[in-house]
Amino acid sequence: MTQAATPVQALRINPVALRQKVAQQLVRHRGGEAYPVLVLRAEATWPYEPTMLLPDGRRARVVPGVSPLSVWEHLVAERQDEVLVLLTDIPESELGQGIRSRIFRQQVIPVESWDLVVDAFGAQLPDSALELESWAGEALLDAMPPAGWPKLSTRVLTRDVALRHLAAVRLGLERRGENADDLDVAALLRWSVEPGAVQAFGLLRPAERDGLVRWLVEQFGRPARALFALVAVGHGVDALPLGLVCDAVWTTDAADAARVQGRIDQYFGHLDDDATVRGFADAVVEVVVGMVTAREPATNRQGHAVLHRAEELLVQFGAVASAGQSRVLRAGFSHRVDEVVRALRAGLTDPAHPALPAAVENAATHLLADSEATRIRRIRMAQRLIRWLGDDVTAPASVADGIQRQIAEWGWVDRALHQVWAGDDVHLGLQQAFRDIHDRVQQRRRDLDEAFAGRLAAWATAGPGNDAGLLTIENLLPTVVEPLIRARYPVLLVVLDGMSAAVAVELADELSQQWVEYDPLGTGVVGRRRGLVAALPTLTATSRTSLFAGALRSGSQEHEKRMFAEGRWGHHARIFHKGPARGAAGETLSEDLRTAMADPAQLVAVVINTVDDSLSHGREGDEAGWQLDNLGYLRSLLGLASYSGRAVLITSDHGHVLERGGELVKAPDAVSARHRTGPAPAGMGEIELRGPRVLADGQRIIALWDPLRRYRPSRAGYHGGASLAEVTIPLLAYLLPNVTAVPAGWVPVEDQRPEWWQPPATEQPATAAPARPPASRPRRKGSIVDGATLFDIPERTAVPVTAPTPGGTDLVTALLATEIFEAQHGLTPRRVDRRKIEAAMRALVEAKGVLSAAVLARRAGELPVRAGGFVTTMQRIFNIDNYPVLTVIDDGRTVRLDLALLRTQFGLPGGGP
Repeated sequence: MTQAATPVQALRINPVALRQKVAQQLVRHRGGEAYPVLVLRAEATWPYEPTMLLPDGRRARVVPGVSPLSVWEHLVAERQDEVLVLLTDIPESELGQGIRSRIFRQQVIPVESWDLVVDAFGAQLPDSALELESWAGEALLDAMPPAGWPKLSTRVLTRDVALRHLAAVRLGLERRGENADDLDVAALLRWSVEPGAVQAFGLLRPAERDGLVRWLVEQFGRPARALFALVAVGHGVDALPLGLVCDAVWTTDAADAARVQGRIDQYFGHLDDDATVRGFADAVVEVVVGMVTAREPATNRQGHAVLHRAEELLVQFGAVASAGQSRVLRAGFSHRVDEVVRALRAGLTDPAHPALPAAVENAATHLLADSEATRIRRIRMAQRLIRWLGDDVTAPASVADGIQRQIAEWGWVDRALHQVWAGDDVHLGLQQAFRDIHDRVQQRRRDLDEAFAGRLAAWATAGPGNDAGLLTIENLLPTVVEPLIRARYPVLLVVLDGMSAAVAVELADELSQQWVEYDPLGTGVVGRRRGLVAALPTLTATSRTSLFAGALRSGSQEHEKRMFAEGRWGHHARIFHKGPARGAAGETLSEDLRTAMADPAQLVAVVINTVDDSLSHGREGDEAGWQLDNLGYLRSLLGLASYSGRAVLITSDHGHVLERGGELVKAPDAVSARHRTGPAPAGMGEIELRGPRVLADGQRIIALWDPLRRYRPSRAGYHGGASLAEVTIPLLAYLLPNVTAVPAGWVPVEDQRPEWWQPPATEQPATAAPARPPASRPRRKGSIVDGATLFDIPERTAVPVTAPTPGGTDLVTALLATEIFEAQHGLTPRRVDRRKIEAAMRALVEAKGVLSAAVLARRAGELPVRAGGFVTTMQRIFNIDNYPVLTVIDDGRTVRLDLALLRTQFGLPGGGP
C-alpha cells in the first residue's frame, strides 16, 4: 500500500505579501466579476486590519476560513463593493463543488513562498543555493517590509542578496537609518546593544534563527561566531562589553591572564578558540571607539554604557589587574594616568626625563582622552611647566626686557599655571604632582617678579627719556592709532579692562582661527606681539584714563570721554562703556554703537569690563582661563568690525594676579588690594615706587610685587601692584585674512608659542635645531641669573637662516639644485618665482619647521590674502606622491615642514636610502 504524502503546511502570510498576491492574481486573470471571492491556501489566521486597499483602488476584505461551513457563510453573506479574500488551510477537495463554483478561478489559489518572494524582489526565479535554504522562503514572506522588498535589476534572486535583506530587517537596521547595504561586522555588533534586539531575535522560529546565524557567521567570520556563541548561552547583550574585556585580557602579559581567560571562555559557552576571541575583540574595539567618539548623543551615551558594563565585567572576572594596558577601558586610562604621575615626579627631578613625553602621549591617545579632555589639558600644562623649569631663566635686565618676556614667555607660564592650580578632582597622585609643580613654578615666578620690581622702581624714578623704546600706556594712541587715522584706516580699539598677558595668550589663540595677527610696529618681515607698561598704580582710574588721554592722567569714565574726544584724533573719536554699548531687549549692541561702527571716519573705542568685574566679584570655577564667549559681547563686536572692514586693536589698562591662597597683610594706609600710600617704608613683598609715572600724592606709592600678598579681603583676583602680570599690558592687533591694503608698518606675527610650549619631539617634524650660541656666563640649570645693566635689553643672537647638510652645503641651496625640484617646479600650473620658494623654505628651516601661513607668505613676498594658494602650490612641488613633506595644521593657519622626509624625498645628504 502506497503511503500518503505528508500534507504541506499552509504558510503564514502578512498583509504586504497578501496584497501582492491578490493584486498579482487580479492582474493576470482580468475579466469576470469586479469584486470576486479569492480563496488562498494559507494559514487560517488574520491578526491584522480586516480591510486593505489594492493597487488598482479596489478595497479587499480578508477573513479566515477555518472550516467549509465558515467559507460557505462568507460566500453567501451580503457584501458591499469589495474583493473578499478567504484564507484557509482546508484542502481544496474538502470544499465541495458548490463552494468552488462561486470562487475566483473556481479553485483554491496556492501560496508558494518562492513565487511570492521572487516576485517581491522583481526577479523571475531563485538560485539553487537559496532554494536549499528551505526556511528562508517563509521567513522572507513574514519579514517583508511595508513597502515590499527592493526591486532588483537581475532575473535571478541569489541567496546572499535575499538573506542580506532578511538579516537587515530581523536585526532592525532601519531603526538606525541603515539598510541591507550597511550590514557589516560593525552593524552586527552594534545590533547586540540595541534595547530588546537580542531578545527579539530569540523569538524567531528556530529554523529561521539558526539559518540566519549560519549565514551571518559565514559572511562575517570570527566576530559573528563569537557574538552568536554569546547569544546562544544568553549573554548576547554583553557582547560589546565582553569584547573590550577580551581585548585587555588577551593582549596582556599579566600573571593571572590565563586563569582569567578560562573564566571568560566559560562565559562564551566554551568557545575555546583564541583566534576567534582575538578577532572578535579587535572588531569590538573598533565599534566601541566609533560609538564613544560619535557626534550623536544617543550613540555616544550607548558607547559609554558599554564601557561602564565592561568595568563591571572586569570585576566579575577578577581581571582588573589585567586591564592596565587597555586602550579603551577606564582601568587602562587610570593606569596611564598613574604612569603620568610617576613621570611628572621624575620630571621635577630631571625635566628631560624620557618617560615624561611618552607617558603624556600614552594618556592622550587613550580612547577616553576626549571625554577626559580637561584632565589631559592640565597634564599637558604640567608637562610644559616642567620643561620651562628645565630652562635657564635670567632675571629681567630692564623694564622693557621684563615686559617683552612677559608677553613672549612668562604670560604663557601664567596660563599653564592657572590650569595646574585648578588641579584634578579625583586622582590623589595627580593632585599632589600638580601641587608640587605649581609650587616650584610659582616660586620662580615670584623671583622674577621681585627682580622686575627692582627694575621698575629705578625706571619710574628716572622718568621720561629712559624708556629704551618701550611702549607705554599713554603712548598707545599717538604711536599706534594716530598713524592709522592719518592714513584714513578705520579702527576699532577694544579695551578689555584687566586683561593680563595670560588671558591674551588664550584669546589670541582663539581669534587666530578667523583673524590674522599683526605687529603694528614691525621693523622686519616677521613681527612679534607687543606689550605696554601700565601707569602706576596699576588701576583703572590711572591707567585707562592715561590711555584715552594720550598722557599720564587720573580720572573717571567722564574724564575718559572728554579727553578722548579732545585729543588729536578730534571729534570723530568716541568711547562706548558698558552701558552705552549694550543694546535693548533683543539686541546685543546698541544702535549708537552700530551706527558709529558703520562710519569709517569714526574712531571707535569700546570698554569691556568682564575680566575686571569678574575678578572683583569672585569669578571662580573648576575651569581656569578665558574663552571668547566668556568675554561679554566681544564676539559680536568683532563680527561687526569684520563687516565694516576695521583694523582691530585689543588691549587693556592693567593686568591682574589671581587669588592663590595668599596672605592678607594689615595696612591701614592701603588704597587698593595691592598698593598703599603711607609713609612706612617698603616691607616684605613690597617695593617703593616714586617718580613722574606714579599718579598719586607726592608721586609715591608702596606696591606689592609678591602675588601671594594683599591688603584687602579675598577676591578672585587683584591689581594695583608691581608684579609683571599687573604692570604688563598686552596689545593684540588684527586684520581679516582677505585684507590686501595692510597699514604701513604692520607686519604679520609669527607663531608666538615659546619653545618649551611646543609639542614633544614625538609630535614634531624631525628637523635639526640650530645650535645655540654659548652663554656669556656659566648658568646653573633652572636658575634665575641677575641681568646686566638697568636699561639694556639683551640682543637676540641671530639664528642662521640656512641649515647645513652633513657635508657643509646649504640645505636649501642643495634642494633647489636637484633635478626632482626642477621637475616638480615645472609641473605646477602656477609657476612661482624660485626666489619666493627659496625665501619660504629658508623661513621654515629657520623656524624649525613650523610657521604660520601668513608669516610664511610674507617672508616669501606674497600678500597674506594669497597665503592659502601659495602654500597649496608649495605642497604640489614638495609633496611627491602625496608624502607629507609640507602639511597644513591648525585649520590651515600653520605650515609644518618635515625636514627628514624632505631629505629623503629629494635625495639630500642625511636622508634615507
